[in-house]
Amino acid sequence: MLTPYESVCSFRSSGGTLVAVAKSRLKSRGDHAFAIRALLLWNDLPEELMLSDSVSSFKSLLKTHFYRLAFM
Repeated sequence: MLTPYESVCSFRSSGGTLVAVAKSRLKSRGDHAFAIRALLLWNDLPEELMLSDSVSSFKSLLKTHFYRLAFM
């Protein structure tokens, strides 16, 4: 189950789109598990991607994001 991340401090950028990542017991393998890595990658995405209106919009913005990471 996904639980929203609740920050101790209130920031302007805290829009409620981050997901809390559970601590893993094993640092060597636990942090590489899909359940941990997927949430970390989600939290690293720009907020405009997380707030997209539809799946097609999300795909388009994600493709643009990856293009910018690779070539800019």
